[in-house]
Amino acid sequence: MAKKKTYGVGIIGTGWVAGAHVMNFKKIDATQVVAICSRTKSRADAFVREQGLSDAGTYNKVADFLKHDGLDIVVIATPHPNHPAETIAAARAGKHIVIEKPAALTAGELRKMVAEVNKTKVKTSVCFEVRWCGASQNIKAMLDQNLIGNVHYGHTAYHHGIGPWYAQWEWNRKKQMAGSAELTAGCHAVDLLIWLMNTRVSHVSAMGVKGKRNTLKYNYETVSTVNLQFASGAIGNVSTNIECRQPYLFPILLQGDKGSIWNDKVSTTDWPTTQGWAHVPSAQPDSGDVNDHPYLGQFEYFIDCLQNNRRPHNDLRNAAHAHEVCFAIQQSVRTNKTVKVARTPGT
Repeated sequence: MAKKKTYGVGIIGTGWVAGAHVMNFKKIDATQVVAICSRTKSRADAFVREQGLSDAGTYNKVADFLKHDGLDIVVIATPHPNHPAETIAAARAGKHIVIEKPAALTAGELRKMVAEVNKTKVKTSVCFEVRWCGASQNIKAMLDQNLIGNVHYGHTAYHHGIGPWYAQWEWNRKKQMAGSAELTAGCHAVDLLIWLMNTRVSHVSAMGVKGKRNTLKYNYETVSTVNLQFASGAIGNVSTNIECRQPYLFPILLQGDKGSIWNDKVSTTDWPTTQGWAHVPSAQPDSGDVNDHPYLGQFEYFIDCLQNNRRPHNDLRNAAHAHEVCFAIQQSVRTNKTVKVARTPGT
């Protein structure tokens, strides 16, 4: 067997998420973190020391960073508004790209990103890493086995109180930085439901409010619920609350004509003697700490796709649909009307 290539990884950003990315890339034999870019070189230098990356180059300009010798993969771990320009620059430089969610805050930016990635033919991986949680992987396998038959209803939710104790809170509470509750957080629940249902969303009908007291001074709706109509004819619901006061909660419920899946439990007519719910132990999406996120599975999968020239199922073209749904949710909340979900050209 031919020796596998080692991919040089460069990270734009030096915050909490960037540290989690470094931690996971260090666990992959086929990758080496070779470059770090921050707004100030001193911060990039400090991050390299903190992360034990003695051989990594440091930069404060993206253009110079992209010229680093041996750079193959660019990881974008900066605040949300920066993602489109950095993605386009990396694509033009011929680099494969890992993009933290959300990829973009507007449909116009998303279209430009997709167009550039399609033009340059680089591979991408959007950080919808909940797909690699143990529960998600098990549920996907059950669905592939037709264990609950034709799925007619699905529900997911993202409930996570984000306040001063959370690393991104200070900038994340501003609409111009976060976009919406769905884009900044609930997109994980939107994406997972779409992936599991294996069909596009055609229409959404949503409502949203701020927390009653809004003591944390968010300037956008922090709580929302949305009904989804899928192209398959199935329906679903996704709710988001980033101003709740409770432990992190990410429920998953799928119901079909042969049974149901509820988090790590399943009921199916294929197992006729099972009493109650059958428990299938697996890791749950139960933490908002980025150090607990299943990035390792996502990154290992991406490297395998690069080595075998396969298209990742979470690439920008596919992940664009979850963003389109989030944009439609915003419009529905604003207009109090059912909204048809648009399709980004090139997806």
